[in-house]
Amino acid sequence: MTPFFEQPRSFAFGPFVLNPEQQMLVEDEAPVTLGGRAFDILTALVERPGVVISKTELIERAWPNLTVEEANLKVNIAALRRALGEKAGSLQYIATVIGRGYRFVAPVRPGQAAGPVREGRQPSGQSNLPPAIAGIVGRAQDIAQIRKGLEAERVLSIVGAGGIGKTTVAVAVAEGFAARVSDGAWFVDLASLDDPARLPAAIAKALGVAAQPATVLADLLDHLRGRDLLLVLDNCEHVIEAAADCAAAILADAPGVRILTTSREPLRINGERVYRLTPLDAPPLEERLQPDTLLAFPATQLFVERAMARNRMFHLQDGDALVVAEICQRLDGVALAIELAANRASAFGVHELRSLLDGRFRLIGGLRSWPERHQTLTATFDWSYNLLPADERAVLRRLAVFPGGFSLESACMIARAECDPAKTIDDLANLVDKSLVTADPVGNAVSYRLLDTTRAYALQKLVESGEADQVRQRYALHLAKDGR
Repeated sequence: MTPFFEQPRSFAFGPFVLNPEQQMLVEDEAPVTLGGRAFDILTALVERPGVVISKTELIERAWPNLTVEEANLKVNIAALRRALGEKAGSLQYIATVIGRGYRFVAPVRPGQAAGPVREGRQPSGQSNLPPAIAGIVGRAQDIAQIRKGLEAERVLSIVGAGGIGKTTVAVAVAEGFAARVSDGAWFVDLASLDDPARLPAAIAKALGVAAQPATVLADLLDHLRGRDLLLVLDNCEHVIEAAADCAAAILADAPGVRILTTSREPLRINGERVYRLTPLDAPPLEERLQPDTLLAFPATQLFVERAMARNRMFHLQDGDALVVAEICQRLDGVALAIELAANRASAFGVHELRSLLDGRFRLIGGLRSWPERHQTLTATFDWSYNLLPADERAVLRRLAVFPGGFSLESACMIARAECDPAKTIDDLANLVDKSLVTADPVGNAVSYRLLDTTRAYALQKLVESGEADQVRQRYALHLAKDGR
């Protein structure tokens, strides 16, 4: 078949330019992230605009010499439509011809050869933000609400469990907010800071402030006073008191500065707005769940897109949709856990991967560019667990015997041991603040629970502590007392 344009090929439609030989799709000079299969399907459609391309031909184009289910084509078409910005019911680019295939309906014109592609933000001396993550899934509403919150308050903390995506969201928020402040947005990664006393120096270094060790905080405040900027303090949990003190000093002395933090717990300072980032939603476990439905829920959408991006050979079989939904539910909708699992999907297949989830903390496969604490789930939870005081570690371990929700009274009975109830209540409140225990309002009361991934980790620590039998016996007595 003769392509619509001769080589070298470049196709333009709407704000997009497609360069097949370079495997590149750009929108207004910004790169658009697509999986390899989706890119092949888009190329096949754009080569012959207005022509119905059969499902069989598109499958052969994207999966040459492989036998795959039609569901894989549907998943990739849905991903394409989303990447092109199509809304439900829109036929702006790709139309479905029922029973036959798909047709590219937008006008296509010869495009220019791809030149330098800009990143999400124009180069500027007014910001030092890291590159925004391409293809953020399921966080558009969070990003919009946090930006709105920053307009109303000068300090906002994004709080959530490890690996849930706080840094990704914070960078995206700062990208959009940078244009609103004349002196830009500045990012300070505190993860590697091992001495809380050096926190002002870390901020000064990120801002390019020449400060003397003896007067670093005063020099930093002199620099910030009268400036209009956004300061992003990332990974504050291990230096939380120093971060709170420094943020409070900046807010008091530099009225034009706004502060956005990420942490497992709030700063707890005056004027702070807390935004708790929740897990990504996964579809309900229904026997007739369709593969294309997976892309309607952010947790399963993330799994499918990352699995396809990591390995072009990955594809879904009949019955895989329900398995993928179960995997994402068992991983609590935590973005890092889902990405780690997706990295292994092509190696094991989704059915075998589901059976391996009992060893979920051995799922290795983080990208080399990820920080060490995100290379495995064990590393992520070790980071949080090791920051806890001994009493809070003990309470967290003991609460892991609850398979589901539990009340405050039950928590005190199981977790207190040598601690008095008042101390246990305080420890539980701190664990909620630190995103390790979830508190859910139920009528006029509150029910507490551990996410499955947190519980699995805490159960390991309970066994290692040598008190598992004692705590389980106490739990059994508690159930007997309640008549369960």
